[in-house]
Amino acid sequence: MTPTIAFVRSPGSTFNHAISSHPEKHTIDVELVCSQHEQYVSALRESGIEVIKFPPLENCPDATFVEDTTVVFDHVAVACPNKEKSRQEEGTSIHAEIKKYRPLKTLPQSITLDGGDVLNTEEKLFVGISSRTNRQAVDALAEFAKKPVVPVEVHSALHLKTAATYLGNNLLVLDSSSIDTTALTGFKWIDTGEADRYAANCISIDNTVLVARGFQKVADKIRAEGFNTVELDMSEFEKADGALTCLSIIFKKSAEALDSSSTGTGDKH
Repeated sequence: MTPTIAFVRSPGSTFNHAISSHPEKHTIDVELVCSQHEQYVSALRESGIEVIKFPPLENCPDATFVEDTTVVFDHVAVACPNKEKSRQEEGTSIHAEIKKYRPLKTLPQSITLDGGDVLNTEEKLFVGISSRTNRQAVDALAEFAKKPVVPVEVHSALHLKTAATYLGNNLLVLDSSSIDTTALTGFKWIDTGEADRYAANCISIDNTVLVARGFQKVADKIRAEGFNTVELDMSEFEKADGALTCLSIIFKKSAEALDSSSTGTGDKH
């Protein structure tokens, strides 16, 4: 079996200055953030994933949200041209390391793309059209995806994967009020509803799903589908408009593996 690897970055002391629209963003506890991140890393390792940890970038408060820097396919990695200027330096060290595993491609400057808008499934790659990702990104990723690339309008979420992730077995966890679900027909859904939307962002690793703590109804529904769950405290990351998939780039270590987009899509690793 091809090993699975995850890139993560430790939060810095400036994390409380991360870009956020959350009403409690001013109450972020940086010490608690670091503790929650360690628990997250431990959960990945306990699931059998090899973790490569990058040091904090103090001049980039959002840098722990590594998912937005890169999309990784079976045969190639794509550097994400981030729209937010304060985030455009975050990918440099990530990209230098990822070149050890995949050739790295760049995109034209007219494109804006965050990895959090890329949702991979077996048959299709969905790309959220959001405040961070434009329509040109759909055509750009189609050159690399080796499968149909489908745009999804994001109505009231930061990224597509803020409101929808894929668990495998044709099953999505999503908040149907936050995105246009027209393109997602053919999947089975666990619909969180707007109130529990934060729990729509999950990570599926084999038969285990990492899910945010405090959303018991959603966790129960995931277990009812035959998955085990590990519930993680994400309170401080939530205040910074971040979630589980944001904190890692997960991919098969060998390029000979079956296609699996990094970006925390919930693919079966």
